[in-house]
Amino acid sequence: MRVGKREAAALLEALVEGERVKPFQVARRRVMERYGLLGTGFDRVATALIYRLYRVQGLLDMAVEERVGINPQRLPPDTRQALRLAALLALYPEGGDRRLEEQLIRLVSRLLQGRRGPRWGRLVLTLYRGLREQPWRPSGKWGRLAERLLLPPLLVESVSRLLPEEELERLAEAVNTGRPLLGFRVNRLKARPREVLEALRRAGVEAWLSKRVPWHIVYRGALDYRGFRPLREGLVVPQDEASAAAGWLLGAGPGELVADLCAAPGGKTTHLAELSRLQALVVGVELHWDRLGRLVELASRTGTLPAIQPVQGDALRASSLLPVERFHRVLLDPPCSSTGAIAKHPEARWRLTRESLAKLVERQRVMLLEAARLLRPGGRLLYTVCSLLPEEGEENI
Repeated sequence: MRVGKREAAALLEALVEGERVKPFQVARRRVMERYGLLGTGFDRVATALIYRLYRVQGLLDMAVEERVGINPQRLPPDTRQALRLAALLALYPEGGDRRLEEQLIRLVSRLLQGRRGPRWGRLVLTLYRGLREQPWRPSGKWGRLAERLLLPPLLVESVSRLLPEEELERLAEAVNTGRPLLGFRVNRLKARPREVLEALRRAGVEAWLSKRVPWHIVYRGALDYRGFRPLREGLVVPQDEASAAAGWLLGAGPGELVADLCAAPGGKTTHLAELSRLQALVVGVELHWDRLGRLVELASRTGTLPAIQPVQGDALRASSLLPVERFHRVLLDPPCSSTGAIAKHPEARWRLTRESLAKLVERQRVMLLEAARLLRPGGRLLYTVCSLLPEEGEENI
């Protein structure tokens, strides 16, 4: 395969966009489509490279900082991602086409030189060649274990207190090599699982009913969301089993007042309204207007908007936004480290630091207390985070 300026520019732009747009897979698709490369052989190469980079991003940053003397987080996004790419291809080639990868690095170096000046373009090549000649390896027990498991040292250290080494190895294998299963929650107001299963099979993907969550379908394979009619018409909502389990566990009944704090993009909010057959009032609280708009759009598409009251506000001050001791049920799914979702979002693992974790835990505890204040006597509160860390889960509870 031959690569040129267009391919190199698309790859660098996809890496930069992937930091801003989540999940990064969406950014990659948009950029590749913009450059006319979507679905090509290079698109497949770029996808593999981007996924590899995010999977080892924290290790790459350590290597770059040690060899270059600059924390990559302090650099402009294109420079940071170009240096990470150089470190990736030098240290973790994973059997890729070495000639193609070297050509990519030379092209990316020229691109950066044109954007940032000769110094930065040369630095990318110098880093790549230096790491090829003298490979970098992390130091210390947790650093070495982190490289072997491809997990951040803080996560390895924390989870090691919970799991024996053999199980930690199995966890690392699952999140690094397993293919996360995708899923749809069937909207029982509009469809039945059988017709959705048939539509998925006609679309060429393997699909089956969940054994854990009612009215949920698990599937494996590539699905064109834009062309999938049940999704366009609100017959299904994209959710994995764990997310769909939240609404099912909490429940919502006729005549009840229910609050969903941190509600956008609305998967759980619409589920609660659906479970009540539109006979409950579900108040969905969301801080950001744009995300609240996504909730309203999903509620309109699924036919659940009549039972939902969107509220723009901060869950940290929920008791000043909503009446206290009035809600039958409250759902709190606060921002967290996402360490339980790193198989789907490999870049999330490297955002974890002691400082960021402490801030998350503090905010979660405030939100949890606010959520409890909303409950009427005998009410039910469901607290859920996609985190492996006891600091965010059991210790908060």
